[in-house]
Amino acid sequence: MDTANMYEERVKRFVTTTNHQEPDRVPILSNIETWAVSYAESTITECLESHEKEIEVFAKPFGDIYFDGTLGFTLNRAMKLYSKLGSNAYFVSQDGTTLQHSEISPMQASDYDAFIDDPLMFTYNTIFKKKYPELSKPYPENKQALKAAALELADFGLKMQKGVAYLKETHGVPVTAGNYVISPLDMIFDYYRGFGGTLTDLRRYPDKVKAATEKLVDFCIGLAIGGASKLEPFPWVFTPLHIPNYLSAKQFGEFYWPFYKRVLLALHEKGAKVYAFLEGNWENFYDYLLELPKNFLIGAMEKDDIFRAKKIIGDTITIAGGMSLNLLRYGTKEECIDHAKKVIDVCAPGGGYIFGTNLVMLSKGDVNVENLKAVNEFVHNYGIYK
Repeated sequence: MDTANMYEERVKRFVTTTNHQEPDRVPILSNIETWAVSYAESTITECLESHEKEIEVFAKPFGDIYFDGTLGFTLNRAMKLYSKLGSNAYFVSQDGTTLQHSEISPMQASDYDAFIDDPLMFTYNTIFKKKYPELSKPYPENKQALKAAALELADFGLKMQKGVAYLKETHGVPVTAGNYVISPLDMIFDYYRGFGGTLTDLRRYPDKVKAATEKLVDFCIGLAIGGASKLEPFPWVFTPLHIPNYLSAKQFGEFYWPFYKRVLLALHEKGAKVYAFLEGNWENFYDYLLELPKNFLIGAMEKDDIFRAKKIIGDTITIAGGMSLNLLRYGTKEECIDHAKKVIDVCAPGGGYIFGTNLVMLSKGDVNVENLKAVNEFVHNYGIYK
């Protein structure tokens, strides 16, 4: 079969199962990020020197291991953009093959009033200058830095497009994530107040946190929609969910869900489906997920009992994951296949299930490659709908 037909068949598998219908086979989704760099015996620095080299490095696993699709492809951080702005928000680890993130959260609790008054102007005039030192320099140096960053952003977008096309044409594998959305409270958590600041604010300044998240709802919707009158159900809108695992069920229901649900429903109205990294354990929040329209959300499970999740929320959302990265790393091939079989037997009937690892693959030691190859081949052959 040629790669064009392989690509269409694989897309159809994802579309069918996310509508809670049974495709021809259980789709297998790659959760590979920088693990590809060490697998190809390369480095982050080498990837940053050439788009062609970076695409070649990230494509190598797809020539050796069976996958129906991949959530992302190539480096997903615009490293050179941050560099032009004088920021080390992301930097290369000592191993040379993984990335690390520096928390840079310059907003103070005393800034909430200014933020609430006009989030965009506050961000442009205050936060950007604190986050990105080059922008605080006098004119025309700041203008030159902004121009250089804009060029790097455009180049980054071009690289991403080239990667998607290369993977499609060379391996017949679709990239399943397209647009990006972030929840209002996660935006404050990730970019403004940071870990300690946000969690403290929930107790000390609850009304200001709510007012700030309210102000971000329309912005977050616009970020994902980008002015489009309609969104396609595939590729999916990707959303990482960071702060929920640190919230009680009460805090989640008060500070997080009311605002994020509005964002999600706006995307649903546009025709999109959303792939959400349900980081940590989400059992305390299942009742909220059940409020969403059926066949809309794809939930990637990290620490949840996937069998319990399938039973409770599997008729509403598509469940993704189920293969323990820890088992793939330390277990025998037989143990890994036995577990994969159980997951398929329980989760696959009726559709609404995507097989994959529970965690993102980042560094060389994350997985026993032979186990991964054997499991994915087994699922591809065993996970056939009669």
